[in-house]
Amino acid sequence: MTSGCVYDLHQTSDFDEIVVADADEANARRLVELVDDDRFRFESVDATDTDDIVRVLDDADYVVNGLPYQFEENVLDAIQRIGDLTGVDLNAFDFDDVLDRSEEFADAGNALWFANGGLVSTIALGMVACDRFDDVEDVNFYWGMWRLLTQTTPGLTDTVTYEHDPDVDERAKWEDGEVINDLPAFSERRTFEFPDPIGEEETYVISHPEPITFPKSPVAQEKNVDRIITRGAWHDEWKRYERTLHAANAFETDSIEVDGTAVDPVDVMQEQVKARGRELETEWKPPAKLSPETEWTPQTILSAEVTGSVDGQDDRAVFHFRQPFPFFDGHDITLMREYGCYVGVPLSVTLQLMADGDIDADGIFITETSGIDAEQYFDEMQERGFNLFAEQSPDSTIMAQNQN
Repeated sequence: MTSGCVYDLHQTSDFDEIVVADADEANARRLVELVDDDRFRFESVDATDTDDIVRVLDDADYVVNGLPYQFEENVLDAIQRIGDLTGVDLNAFDFDDVLDRSEEFADAGNALWFANGGLVSTIALGMVACDRFDDVEDVNFYWGMWRLLTQTTPGLTDTVTYEHDPDVDERAKWEDGEVINDLPAFSERRTFEFPDPIGEEETYVISHPEPITFPKSPVAQEKNVDRIITRGAWHDEWKRYERTLHAANAFETDSIEVDGTAVDPVDVMQEQVKARGRELETEWKPPAKLSPETEWTPQTILSAEVTGSVDGQDDRAVFHFRQPFPFFDGHDITLMREYGCYVGVPLSVTLQLMADGDIDADGIFITETSGIDAEQYFDEMQERGFNLFAEQSPDSTIMAQNQN
């Protein structure tokens, strides 16, 4: 996902030097060669070692954290030790633990935009939509995550299955001023019409933090929002896979002993999915040849549906946000790197907003408390080929105003 950030920094930023630090030297070096920019260089990093992260970040002014969430504490410790760093962080796990460190980060001169990436886009969608109303009842966020089961990476495979794990208590909704969590997997089902290539899909609650964080936004407080929920839709292959794990009671089954080794059923299935994904990640191809079996490239479409009242009349607003293809200007690239630009580009845009002084929050903060101008954010994203558009409805006062 951060490959998209790297490429956008190459295309749009004026930073003096940009270090791509990774444990996967072959792919990282290939990415650096692709951008063909003298400002970029590769540096190996061992994310299991905080000291090694400190070594890489020493003398840096800015940082983008795209490491898997398992290394979050190591990254935060390294930033804290160095101090005077400005950065963005795509992780969105362990909110309370991370945000509890905000004061010590501010004391050390650090500013870190947590839960960045695709979440900036959904929150900004909610801000833009809510701003059209006098009072808001419902804010519905939708993630249309459209890729085949084999079109994945290890991190994405773990994330999707985590979101469906019955033991996860992070599936939540906001209602009447409080967070209601521990919602069951596949619950709160609702049919929603995404733009092509997704179309009409049954969506259900996912473990994304918008219901927890969006109430902190000024616009949500000004418009007296009643309910907030985030739902998602995956390609049918993913839905069948996750429902099969549930039907087989795989999440609750004890490990099985095979040749003296304890084997977890879910881990076995996950490894099968990851193995094919790893094969595809080695196939750097021109964009037109990346996904011949489906005739479309994987993509994520983000949407916000808001209901409320305007001038005393009930109304509804729906905004969609779609990523461009190809993003890497036709260069040979892997399928998932093209897909991941919906996360990578917001990282680049928000980092540059911070560097330019358009965002002056300190410590550790989230999109809702960053002071971001949502319209400015979408202007930046649309300059890069992303598409923000409203669903048209002839009976909607808001959509008519939008057209004007």
